[in-house]
Amino acid sequence: MVTTSASRTITARPRTASRSSTSTRPFQPLTKAEYERSKAWGMAIAIDIHGCNPALVRDADAIKVFVKELCVKIDMKRFGETVVVNFGEDERVAGFSMTQLIETSLISAHFANQTNSVYLDVFSCKFYEAQTVIDYALSFFRGTSYNAHCLLRGCAEFPKAYQREFSGRNIVLNTAFAPVAASGFAAASPVAA
Repeated sequence: MVTTSASRTITARPRTASRSSTSTRPFQPLTKAEYERSKAWGMAIAIDIHGCNPALVRDADAIKVFVKELCVKIDMKRFGETVVVNFGEDERVAGFSMTQLIETSLISAHFANQTNSVYLDVFSCKFYEAQTVIDYALSFFRGTSYNAHCLLRGCAEFPKAYQREFSGRNIVLNTAFAPVAASGFAAASPVAA
């Protein structure tokens, strides 16, 4: 449970859903051994999360809590404070944008009010578990579906055949949460304090 400066408490709730993909291939993020073998300069994941809790994507304090907790979960050292700015004259793109410098690069996101979607990017020259980022972001923002793409950056020496194989297994489209009996967890939701 976390209390934000806007007098809101963020409370974790049990989730009665599990991931169910309509994608034809499973998402298999890069392993640490593959990352090290690749000699890549860095890795990046881009995640589009749809059907998020409207209150959370419109709450700058909740977004800051998310970033701070995400950095702990993926063992990234934050450099400076999280910047969250609300802007956009065009309703289609209006919402918060977030940046967080990390010692090994950058975490950024845009939160689209019109669609209650989160567009999250994590780029680092230090390995991190991409699935942890997906799971935590879906849980925190209570997303109903997502698209994700994990890729290597700066790996000119990496064998082309392996790049093709890696790229093919690290894209997932239209993955949704489907109701099940009872297991898992849900994201935080704001509760008035």
